[in-house]
Amino acid sequence: MGRLLEPSSALLASIARILRPLVRLLIARGITLPAAVEMLKDAYVKVAVTDFRLGDAPPPDTRVSLLTGVHRKDIRRLRDADRAPEDMTALNVLSEVVTRWATDRRYRTRDGKPRVLPRSTTARHPISFASLAYSISSDLKPRPILDELVRLDMVTLDDQENVALNVAAFVPPKDADERNFFLGENVGDHLAAGVHNLSGGDPPFLDQAVYSDDLSAESVNALLHLSREQWSEVLQVVVRRTAELEARDRDAGRVTHRINVGMYFYAEPRAVPPEEDRS
Repeated sequence: MGRLLEPSSALLASIARILRPLVRLLIARGITLPAAVEMLKDAYVKVAVTDFRLGDAPPPDTRVSLLTGVHRKDIRRLRDADRAPEDMTALNVLSEVVTRWATDRRYRTRDGKPRVLPRSTTARHPISFASLAYSISSDLKPRPILDELVRLDMVTLDDQENVALNVAAFVPPKDADERNFFLGENVGDHLAAGVHNLSGGDPPFLDQAVYSDDLSAESVNALLHLSREQWSEVLQVVVRRTAELEARDRDAGRVTHRINVGMYFYAEPRAVPPEEDRS
């Protein structure tokens, strides 16, 4: 009998290609193999427990070990440990505040630009940064949200307590923690889309790219600028439509899904094949 579920050589080659830039990041950040193995064990256990159940009950340690190859003593340690991921709620709130400000008609001028908002709500100014922040989250107060947006250069606060949105606020924040967060969000979801398609998910998700290895550095730079220009246009359309559908679904009480739509561009010098042995 053949080996059950033996992975193809093409799949293994693809996984190796995925791992190389990840390992480059790990080494650059001082994350050694033992630490990476521990994270990988934890991911194996979490995915097996969450995504490979038989019925409603969580799988026992024996089944998790069979699925993952992780030793049962490690499974028990990982399942018992409080290893909840860092709460990134605040980052999501910041993103939603910026998105609604840029797309919701209540917070835009007649020509479609984000309005300058008074910091606090008054009888004279019912539309304010505070009302915007509270429309996103009642758990976080407007002041710490504003302070964080100012720190990230996403908004400015003048002497009259008016708040203006930075028009480039959709660019990922400069702070290292925020960049790390969006790396996991964007790359993780992109990979999840590919896995969904490879697993026969229906409908398949958008996962396409343009590839060329016959370009000069000048041509790559031209395509980089073109991609940024096109993405800026697509971004405005998708963000505006997303805000419209969010409002509709919230009113209908059917908020059940999330999305992540993105675009990437990468370039590097082409590997020069070694000269053939002509002896």
